[in-house]
Amino acid sequence: MSILSKTRLGAIRPLPWWTGYSLSLVFPLTVLGFLASGPHRPLVALLWTLPMLLLLLAEYFGPAETRVVPEPVPASLFDALLYLLSVLQLLNLFALGRMVSQLGWSGMAEVGASLADLLVVRTMVSADFVSAGICPAHELIHRRSAGQRHLGRLLLATLGYDHFYLAHKLGHHARLGSADDPSTAFRGESFEAFYRRGLRQQWRIAWSARRGAVLAGMAFELGWLGVYTMLFGPLAMLVLLHQARGAIRTLESVNYFQHYGLTEDSGPGRVLAWRNDSAVSLFMFLALTRHADHHRRPGVSFWALRPAAEGPQMPYGYMVMALWVQRRNESFRTWAERQLDLGRGGVEPRLPKADTASGAIRTAFPGSGKRDRRNGAGRMPAG
Repeated sequence: MSILSKTRLGAIRPLPWWTGYSLSLVFPLTVLGFLASGPHRPLVALLWTLPMLLLLLAEYFGPAETRVVPEPVPASLFDALLYLLSVLQLLNLFALGRMVSQLGWSGMAEVGASLADLLVVRTMVSADFVSAGICPAHELIHRRSAGQRHLGRLLLATLGYDHFYLAHKLGHHARLGSADDPSTAFRGESFEAFYRRGLRQQWRIAWSARRGAVLAGMAFELGWLGVYTMLFGPLAMLVLLHQARGAIRTLESVNYFQHYGLTEDSGPGRVLAWRNDSAVSLFMFLALTRHADHHRRPGVSFWALRPAAEGPQMPYGYMVMALWVQRRNESFRTWAERQLDLGRGGVEPRLPKADTASGAIRTAFPGSGKRDRRNGAGRMPAG
């Protein structure tokens, strides 16, 4: 046994914790496997959702992670991860069109199998478009390299969201917490109201800033849809649009819970974003959980961002939070209002006044509910 411990067991070394960022590849690779091997029999199609369910459970019950990648680690490793995710996103776009174009509709058995495949597409693909498309794009559009910024815009444009490139930096970062910020939800504002307001404001900001760039982006998006339809047919184009819409709604739900209630009137010492230390979310979404530091240092690469030490704490990881915000929004608002009141010593702030065009609501809804007992995971607060 001593020989084995010296030669075999003694040679085993644990991987550095930061290799956890490879978790971001699990979902895109799973979706690529599902799409490339389809169409499927109904039971086989449903089995492909297991990795997503396991990741959801891992995020719900998983540990926190607050460490920072040490300086000696080469930045090229993380850039390679960004490029690999971008390639996987483009492959998944074409694999989606190929599979949908091959679905059969000639008999009851084929219709049932095709509907099962589409159900799995609805469950998995829009979420994958966030993790493999929007998250790398968000990182890339903040880079100094023009080539990287163009790659980020390409990823956004394939989902019909090219103008986000301008609206995010000129709107959200420049106007954080104001009535003109399209990505900060006011206290009491429902997700649906926030979503509609944000879409309008983002278009207005991008159009006002660089009309030519917006028109060029729209032309590319329309051309992309035309090529996609010619290659894979109108059904594939409709499925793509539906999944892109789902990805955009998920992105906006993330914006919603990241900054909910943290408006300009929060005071001189106000925090920039809610805290989230979920390890699974950190690795899957390229440190998007360290959002406050991203606002303080927007040019810093994702792997060098630091966790926040202040601000209200989210009780779950990003996937669970997005589901909570979209499916049980009133419950979320009730809980979040309570956390904000506790953080302010029970003082209820007012919503900032907004112009008519912004669509912002003007009245606050006082919250109530039980304080969550855990920082990382737990049962969903009653609402």
